[in-house]
Amino acid sequence: MTNAMRRNVLPCLMIAVGLGLPHAVHAEGYNPVTQQAQSKLATLGHDPGPLDGIAGGLTKTGVLAFQKKSALPETGALDAATLEKLGIGTSVDKVNAVVDWIPVPTQDDLDKLVAKPINNAGSPYTNYRPNAPAANLDLPGAAILAAMNASADVFGSRLAGQPKHTDEGYKYLTGCLKTGFAPTHWSDITIHYYCMMSKPRACYTYALSGKSTGVKLPRPKAYQGCATGVLPNGPDFAFVAKTQPQVFQYVMFGQTHGFNHEQEQAIINAFYGVKNPADRNECRLKRPLRTEDPTDGTHCLVNKTMSAILVGKSE
Repeated sequence: MTNAMRRNVLPCLMIAVGLGLPHAVHAEGYNPVTQQAQSKLATLGHDPGPLDGIAGGLTKTGVLAFQKKSALPETGALDAATLEKLGIGTSVDKVNAVVDWIPVPTQDDLDKLVAKPINNAGSPYTNYRPNAPAANLDLPGAAILAAMNASADVFGSRLAGQPKHTDEGYKYLTGCLKTGFAPTHWSDITIHYYCMMSKPRACYTYALSGKSTGVKLPRPKAYQGCATGVLPNGPDFAFVAKTQPQVFQYVMFGQTHGFNHEQEQAIINAFYGVKNPADRNECRLKRPLRTEDPTDGTHCLVNKTMSAILVGKSE
C-alpha cells in the first residue's frame, strides 16, 4: 500500500470508528491499534503508560515525544502520519489479498514456542509488552482462512444462503462469539476461527474451564488431552487433530494481543465475504458480532473501538 493511499484511508477509518459513539465512550474505549502503537512507543523508549489500548494522558505524552523526534507535526494524536511512521497499518484493501505472511509453523516450532516460561518477555506466546515478539506477530493467513472454510463446510457455520449452511451450525457460531467465558482473553482471529467448530470445541472449552476435568488446564495441555482422546468429547476433536493441528495450536495458544491486527481483520473479513470493511451496512449484514465488538457497524475495521478491554493471559 502506498503512502498516499495510507494517508487517504486512515483518516476515513478513524472517522468511521468515531461516528455514532458518544465522545466519552470513544475516548475511553479499548482500541487494538492504540494498543499496538503503545507497544511500539514503549519499545522506542517513549513511555505511553499502561499498554491498555486506551489513549490517555501518558499515551499522548509518549506520542508527542515520538512526533518531535520524528519531525512530525506535534499533535499528540495517533494520526495517519504517526501510525505510518510507527509502521502500523489499518488498510481496508488487504481483505482481498490474504496470504501466508509466515509459513505454518512445524510441530517442532510450536513445541519450542510454548516451552518458554510463563511471562517470559522473550517468548512470542506471552502477554502484550514492550520488546515481546508477540507484539504484531505475523499469521499464516491463507492457511488459517482455509482451515476456517474447512470447519464451516463440515459444521455448517456459514451465513444463511451460502453453500453448506445449516441453521444449527450458524447458531452455534454466533452463540460462541457472544460467549461470556473469558472472551477478553481471546483475539479476534482466535475467537472467529475457534467458533467455526461446533463439536470439536466442546472438548477444548471444557478442559480450559475445568468443567470436564475439575481443574482448569492450560491451552497446550488441553490440546494434548483432546487430541489424544483422553479427555471427554475427545473423539469429536479428532477433526482438528486430523485436518489442522498446527494452525489450531498457533492460533489458539497465541495470547490476546499477540497477532498483527491488520492481518487478523483481513482473514476474518475474507471468510465472511466482506469486500469493504469501511461499509457499515455490509459489515452488519455479513459479519456476526463478538461480545466485545462495537454495535455501530465498525467491527470489520482494524481501528475499531471495542466495548471491553482485552487482557492478556499467559498459560
